[in-house]
Amino acid sequence: MTSISPRSGAAATHENRVSIIGCGRVGMSSAYALIQSSFVRELVLVGRSFEKTEGEVMDLTHAVSVPMKSPVQVINGTYADAARSSIVVVTAGDSTGGTDVSRLDLLEKNATIVRDILAQLRQEGFNGILVMATNPVDVLSRLAQQVSGLPANQVIGTGTLIDTARLRGLIAQALQVEPRAVDAYIVGEHGDSEVAAWSRATVAGVALTRYPGAERLPSPEEMLRRIRRAAPEVVKRKGHTSYAIGLCVQRICEAVLRDEQAALAVSTLMTGQYGLSDVYLGTPCIVGKNGVEQVIELDLDAAELAGLQKSAETLKELQASLED
Repeated sequence: MTSISPRSGAAATHENRVSIIGCGRVGMSSAYALIQSSFVRELVLVGRSFEKTEGEVMDLTHAVSVPMKSPVQVINGTYADAARSSIVVVTAGDSTGGTDVSRLDLLEKNATIVRDILAQLRQEGFNGILVMATNPVDVLSRLAQQVSGLPANQVIGTGTLIDTARLRGLIAQALQVEPRAVDAYIVGEHGDSEVAAWSRATVAGVALTRYPGAERLPSPEEMLRRIRRAAPEVVKRKGHTSYAIGLCVQRICEAVLRDEQAALAVSTLMTGQYGLSDVYLGTPCIVGKNGVEQVIELDLDAAELAGLQKSAETLKELQASLED
């Protein structure tokens, strides 16, 4: 599939406007997280049902009216409104899979949805930062970049940001430290083939294996199993996940709008890193006002690198199925 050039004459941008396309559980959790911030001034919601979306707008508007909250205008909008945003977040997708359906099984249905959304945004001249949260997020981020015609740095998948957070939380809980003391990453697919970069993990600057109490940690295999099963276990109990991914969306938007140059494990296009190309996958990236400002290539050990390359092959197979 070839890239399509965006329409000439991009829409005028509202610098502190974020739009969310898809007003389901993930979309609304993301919206609620965003109105808690101090960096968004306009939040546009684009949903399938105008009436339901209007209800969400009303509820959020009441929330931002609470004293001491920063003012945010919440809008029941259109694709034309979304195209004038600094950031568009895509959360729309099929959610009828149940607990036994992998993210990859959703590909065919959600690819159709994503193609339609990005075609409409392109028609309206969108030229901002696109944040993809629809699963399978890596393959659909690549598809979105192709359909939109946007440069790869402007199309960011939530990737392994949530998996990395889960890893850090698991390590922090076992070692009885706060998660911010842990520096560890999950790389590769946001899904069953993801890889933990154990060789690069540190706690307070000390290699994880040498940190006092490291013997209390579950085995690496068990920790990775728990991380891979985290979302399915939540879905089995409550039917969906929403809060954690909503905060991941908020964190990416914050890094962009504040030009933070933050190191986040997001999904982006590989252009030779790890010996890989033409595939979106999760790896640490520097995120700022231009989206992915720099891709960080971790110094993985041989087993981790082999696992990452196998993960990339899994994603490429799914990409090829879309092209066929």
